[in-house]
Amino acid sequence: MRYFPIFVDLKDRPVFIFGGGEPALNKARLLSKTGAHIRVFADHAEAELQRLADEGRIELHPAVDPHSVELIGAALVVSSAGDPADRVLSERARALGIPVNVVDRTELCSFITPAIIDRGTVLAAIGTEGAAPVLARRLRAKIESLLPARLGDLADLIGSRRERLAGIAPDVSARRAFWEEVVDGPIGAAALAGRMDEATVALDDKLSGRDPGAGQGVVYLVGAGPGDPELLTLKALRVLQDADIIFHDDLVTPEVLDLARRDAERVFVGKKAGTKCIAQRDINQELSAAARRGLRVVRLKGGDPFVFGRGGEEMEHLQAAGIEVFIVPGITAALGCAAAAELPLTYRKESARLTLMTAHRAADAEAIDWTGLVRNDTTLAIYMGRATSPLVARGLVEAGRDPHTPVLVITNGTRPDARTVTGTLEELPDLVKQAGEGPALLVLGQVVRRSRPWRDRFGAAISRITGHARQTESVT
Repeated sequence: MRYFPIFVDLKDRPVFIFGGGEPALNKARLLSKTGAHIRVFADHAEAELQRLADEGRIELHPAVDPHSVELIGAALVVSSAGDPADRVLSERARALGIPVNVVDRTELCSFITPAIIDRGTVLAAIGTEGAAPVLARRLRAKIESLLPARLGDLADLIGSRRERLAGIAPDVSARRAFWEEVVDGPIGAAALAGRMDEATVALDDKLSGRDPGAGQGVVYLVGAGPGDPELLTLKALRVLQDADIIFHDDLVTPEVLDLARRDAERVFVGKKAGTKCIAQRDINQELSAAARRGLRVVRLKGGDPFVFGRGGEEMEHLQAAGIEVFIVPGITAALGCAAAAELPLTYRKESARLTLMTAHRAADAEAIDWTGLVRNDTTLAIYMGRATSPLVARGLVEAGRDPHTPVLVITNGTRPDARTVTGTLEELPDLVKQAGEGPALLVLGQVVRRSRPWRDRFGAAISRITGHARQTESVT
């Protein structure tokens, strides 16, 4: 290790930056967060440097002679002025014992700038001793995805109560155990979710000995998306990698589960056609029981937990049991599958309304009032409609929907084995059969003509058909 990582307090201290191009701007933008007095010396400065000066965040001065500029008193010197100024400034700063950085000239630097992960009070720096800055940036991006955006808020909360705990618990190991419980438990989860008032009250209660949730874990209701692991949100990924136990559905793909912590317990609670399924009330009980054991519990659902996923029922059960529950939304099937098929679910002057609905059972399909769904400018995305597709088609046609309405059926959407077929509403039952096995989404509406599968099937005819549809709409 040649370069020793160190954090320098620059608040109210002078920092000199020489040069007015993009490298100087990047350094000024970064250093301005520290509260330093930044002086930029350049005759021709980037427009944003001028804006920073107008806002009072930096001082902008004309370029100066590098041989005669007064450097004494500077906390740092940064130069991107080009040779020979860079070399002169480096030699003078080193002679005065002032840390100096010359952009992209490691041999002229006494310090280098790492790739920085900024979470307010929490900072992380990644360096490669100047050998591979691109690699450092790549590593930063990966670590960024694992760190909560509000980590600094949690650190600030802990910092504001450290002295109080020290007065209560003089033993170092006891204090460490206390903060570990705070960070890993409901208080930390509330702070990271942005519920700072709730977290503050709970922490004060805990410090005062009033902690009804002591030793209790938390539950996250997490949307896993429609199947492609790359559609998982950053927050979902972080929660998965922190989980002690994961209750997952059949729709959650192995690739998504592979992103979870290796030693997390996995419990299958999905529903498969033709097999005996665990009842929802039993799932609710298992979730609450795991949380009472002090575990970080993840209930992992395909798509989004609040879109036909019974997430609302589980949330209400857990809240009634006094268990902290946090919602991590996911990309619902309609959005993920439509994107995979290049299908815009809404389109100006063509589809002004989008309806998400489910028709899992015959009773569901028969109970729907189809008359409100027959407008030509309405796109329907129907979940779990494979078995009831004949009832769906009949209900819509009898209610007045054009039997020639374009339809797309996609099974295993966003996954490598996805299959998509297109046709018309009157062909829907046959299209479902052609699409094969797997979770299916049915999309009906004029926008289906704009999808890639429709274009692949009908080719150049799309422009003629779409033009005819617009003409018909204008007449009606």
